[in-house]
Amino acid sequence: MIPENYKALIVKLKQKTLNKETIWSKTSRNEEYKLVLDKGAITIDKWDSDSVSYIDISIINDRGDVIDRIQVSDGEELNDYNLLSELHAAAKRAYYKVDETIKSIFIELDSSKIIGKENAPSDDVDDLPF
Repeated sequence: MIPENYKALIVKLKQKTLNKETIWSKTSRNEEYKLVLDKGAITIDKWDSDSVSYIDISIINDRGDVIDRIQVSDGEELNDYNLLSELHAAAKRAYYKVDETIKSIFIELDSSKIIGKENAPSDDVDDLPF
């Protein structure tokens, strides 16, 4: 079970992210996002293992040490899992700038100009002789 002070932290992080007041970055893990703060950082990660989905949130101090970590699975406390899942989804949308991209697509669609670009040459072509 997630302690109440962590729940409050997660809710504030989610709200700040939804208000577009955070800058999330991506880590080397597939579904992990990081928010660097003045005195540390927070990461949120999501992964599957053996048909179970996990999410964790880590608190990192200003030296880069993980000082606390909470992990939940979709088979445990569903409310806790959903709370972290909402933060993860918000961080992911913020990192990929989903709302901004959709807004720019609408602007382009609403314009009177022709839209779209010709396909660029495939990057799959390998010019190396071996």
